[in-house]
Amino acid sequence: MRIRTYLRGIIIILLGIILLANNLQILPWGVWYELLRFWPVLLIAIGIHLIFRKGSLSFLQLLSPLVIIAAIGGAICFSQADRVYEITDHVLRFEQPLSPEIKQADIEINFGAGTLRLEGSSDYLFEGGFTTPPWLRPRMRYRIVGEKGILELTEEGERGRFQFSQLGKEHYWNLRLNNEIPLTLKIKTGASNNHLDISSLEVTYLELEAGVSKNEIKFGSLSSIRAKIKAGVSRIRLFIPRSIGIRIEADTALTSNNFNKLGLVKQGRVYTSRGYSTAETHLDLELDVGISSVTVELY
Repeated sequence: MRIRTYLRGIIIILLGIILLANNLQILPWGVWYELLRFWPVLLIAIGIHLIFRKGSLSFLQLLSPLVIIAAIGGAICFSQADRVYEITDHVLRFEQPLSPEIKQADIEINFGAGTLRLEGSSDYLFEGGFTTPPWLRPRMRYRIVGEKGILELTEEGERGRFQFSQLGKEHYWNLRLNNEIPLTLKIKTGASNNHLDISSLEVTYLELEAGVSKNEIKFGSLSSIRAKIKAGVSRIRLFIPRSIGIRIEADTALTSNNFNKLGLVKQGRVYTSRGYSTAETHLDLELDVGISSVTVELY
């Protein structure tokens, strides 16, 4: 019993070491992708525990945590296996002009592992530079429905080969959007660094779904924004104008945050700024995050 307790403690320590190594840029964030690939090991470990929990061979239950520890070690090894490849300047550029009939646009971005930057100040509806490894290629789809433009950005290729590097130079999207029309943004990323500056954009809805990630989002006050952020193990920094009303709905049991220090009033799961009801524009944010750090900075 005592040995099993030690082994379980070792598993928790290993996971903590991996997170520390991620933050110190010793291990790539892609190690968590490899850990997800090893999820069937959990079934094997549970099966071993059930088979040997009673009887004369009960000591073999020790194999259960040992299998999990081996899987963690394997994930670390696999995350390093493809790190050595040629870094090329495989840069593509896409742009989509803003048609006169377009009054609003829906933009959907599906990005893997790497660095994603998004901001405004484009004369086009969209323009972007894409630095990619040789086995991935970005793809843009665009159509018009009535007075709405619908833009989709995704990627195709051997995504399983990609490992997120500590600098993100092999996979880097730098995107700029138009400031003049209302936008809805839906962004889905993997293990990534996401830098989203929508302060100069007329974004009315933002949805971000990220894996193990580091996220910086700068909101603006041009229009009221409804936002939803769903992330796994992550670090999230939100930059919010002081002039807007703030309402954040979140289950903060597993997160660290500074909501109370900002003077937000808590009622159940909801944090609200004192001037919310009288503010001209609002940010209504829903947070669905795992073991994460959430920091709000007012500007």
